[in-house]
Amino acid sequence: MKNKALSTLMATAITATLVLPMSTANAASSQIQSNSYETHVAAAKKVIGESVTIKNITKDTVITSNGTFRIQSALKPLFDTSNKAALTNARATIVVKNGQITDVTSLILNKAGTSKKSVYFDGGDAQISGDLTVNADYVKIQDVSVDGQLIITNRVKKAVTLDEVAVDETITLKPIVTKKVSWLYVTLIDMKSSNINLERTKVNISSDQTLSKVDVVGKVTSFEAMSNIEKLTIDVANDFSLYGEGKIEQIVVKGGTKVALDSGHLVNNVQVDDSRVSVTLPVIDKKELNTLIASPPYVQVSVNGYDVLNTDKWTTQTERNAFESAVASARAMANNNSASQEQVKNAIIQYKNALAVYQAAQKSGTKYGYGDKASLQSLINSVQYVTVSWDGSNVPYNTPWTTQTERNALASSVSSAQVVVNNVYATQTEIANAINNLNNAIWTYKNAYKYGNNGHYVDKSNLKTLISTALNGIVATSQDGSDVNPALKWTSQNDLSILNFYIEQAKSVDNKYDATQSEVSNAYDNLSNAINNYNYAKQNGLQY
Repeated sequence: MKNKALSTLMATAITATLVLPMSTANAASSQIQSNSYETHVAAAKKVIGESVTIKNITKDTVITSNGTFRIQSALKPLFDTSNKAALTNARATIVVKNGQITDVTSLILNKAGTSKKSVYFDGGDAQISGDLTVNADYVKIQDVSVDGQLIITNRVKKAVTLDEVAVDETITLKPIVTKKVSWLYVTLIDMKSSNINLERTKVNISSDQTLSKVDVVGKVTSFEAMSNIEKLTIDVANDFSLYGEGKIEQIVVKGGTKVALDSGHLVNNVQVDDSRVSVTLPVIDKKELNTLIASPPYVQVSVNGYDVLNTDKWTTQTERNAFESAVASARAMANNNSASQEQVKNAIIQYKNALAVYQAAQKSGTKYGYGDKASLQSLINSVQYVTVSWDGSNVPYNTPWTTQTERNALASSVSSAQVVVNNVYATQTEIANAINNLNNAIWTYKNAYKYGNNGHYVDKSNLKTLISTALNGIVATSQDGSDVNPALKWTSQNDLSILNFYIEQAKSVDNKYDATQSEVSNAYDNLSNAINNYNYAKQNGLQY
């Protein structure tokens, strides 16, 4: 029986070195068989032990296809009776000494759960000194240490959860060969320093910890990462789309045809090793940079400060020029559509450094005198108003305008300043405050400038039509199609969420009165790709 079992193991390419209680007489024979078998599978990964099918578990023993064995204390958490369901018909490679299991060198879990009730496998912090393979849906694995790989096979088609599982090598998702592939949802909880080898398309990975490394290879066409990633490498055969959100420090594109990286991720650096790959770059987050450059805190310019009130700050023209140069550089980066997230980040740092230098150079003015109203009146006379408009549609292209409310705010400050000028008893403090208030109002008013779009025509007709097409093409959502009539189509909620994201993005551009033709074109292309992916994900219902 042992020779027959060993032959079966060799035929299925599951390596094993049998370590069992034996007499001195047959020990040499068994060792010869073991050595012969290990030589036969030398090209494969060498796994020491006896391959068995687990039949049942009691408090102190494991009943297998090759006999009943006691359990070493360190391994008892693996074979706890609470894991009986998960270990039903599981394949394990075990090392046995004196009738006791002393090591588990591989484990394959074959028992599936359901969408309503997962199958739980709790390792109790015990160790598997080889690979752990998940070969069934809706399995949750927790608190186990894996010395080798954690392999998710193509039989896992819906969902799997890993909770505090320490994997020394990689988490490998094997490819699935079928025309219609549903999204597989992989949830990682408290998984630190995870390295993932993704060979399968349509995988959604969510993690509450940063993923150290994700390698996307082979015929993968789409991947959704709801997590932070240190390094994402893409080496695919054809087109590829990245979805999800989070922060990615670096993306390296080594292969592919059209690689779309315009997901919701914040990406610091993109490296394209193959110039033949057409790469759609990530959407860059410039919110902080735009906020900084919207209102640079300039102060007055003076040679020695004698002409500046002692309540105000001033710098030399040279110091002002240095800061203005930094502001100009930051604005150029904000307007650069090809800027990377790393460049934007550097522009923010450079702006803040220049601002710190500029503020350190500021000094208080020395001008002080009773009833000095000339400066205030001069400031009042310098006020210039621009066109008032509701939305800029009646203002010539690139001509500044503000709303009536913004103009009224400045006019009110001018009136208040004039009252001070006209007050023969006004003190120097009142005059100084009036100058400061009016200067602030002028600064606020100028920063409210918007520019007219009359004569600047942007064609949004195709985008409007595509939005309508997308909305009309929405079908039912389901987990597995069992609640949808066979005559109807369905997709997962995730597929619909992705489509809705790009529909809302397109609507935002369509409703933006000053949108550029480039923004309209980008929104159209993004929505068109989303519609294609959504239509590809549609499946017929399975309700009976």
